[in-house]
Amino acid sequence: MKTLGRSFIMAFSGYSISPKASYERNKENCGFILTFIPLIGAIICVLINRWAVLYPYACDYPVLPAIVGAVVPTVLSAGVHLDGFFRTADALSSHKSREDKVRILSEDAHGGYTAIIVCVCVFLIAVGIWSEMPIDGIFVIAFAYVISRALYGISVLTVKHAPVTGSKIDAYVPDNNAAKWAQVIINAAYVIVSAVLMYKIACTYSVPRPSVAIASLIGAALCFVYYLIVSFKNFGGITEETGGFFVVLCEVIIPIAALAAFKSPI
Repeated sequence: MKTLGRSFIMAFSGYSISPKASYERNKENCGFILTFIPLIGAIICVLINRWAVLYPYACDYPVLPAIVGAVVPTVLSAGVHLDGFFRTADALSSHKSREDKVRILSEDAHGGYTAIIVCVCVFLIAVGIWSEMPIDGIFVIAFAYVISRALYGISVLTVKHAPVTGSKIDAYVPDNNAAKWAQVIINAAYVIVSAVLMYKIACTYSVPRPSVAIASLIGAALCFVYYLIVSFKNFGGITEETGGFFVVLCEVIIPIAALAAFKSPI
């Protein structure tokens, strides 16, 4: 019970803008952290949904709502996943050996210009997608923040970790096999419940568009496969940084897939 409570505190301390805890990041304090990280995505999901209800009455143009939709999730998660995205993009753009790429992930404190350009482009794409997204679509893509974090948790628990010096990600995997697989099941439940809700919401449109939910889920699945391929090819396994890379990418790909389904004549 002590580990569970501290894991909850560490999840919100490390992956949101809530006050930071003084606990050390080890198995005793973080053994169940991956159970709670998707809850941060659920809070973002609810806030984005509330914003979708509010902004038509508060804003006359789509630019501000789009910026809020693109930026607020990063702010609420304290930019933790964006940091991983930045470091991974920096490592990938270096085109160096695997050892050097791993070193960039763990040690390099200076961002390369390519990583900065990639991050700017991601935000511009996100703003563009949000500005084009119908309000009905926002209620579907808001679940991206739960799905991305749940898939991240599943990968940490089940996939080989890269040999990164000073990495704390091993502390997230409990030694007890039952506890580990219980968390895998819980994270899978997050994904399944989110997928069902996305589908049901898409079917309640005045003109039902289940293809919007299906396209979003396909986008998430393809993004997950890409994340694993990139991680193993370039780093020999996943890291906390490549996990952040996946979360950010997934939260861009899902809206792109949903918008494509909306625009599709089928």
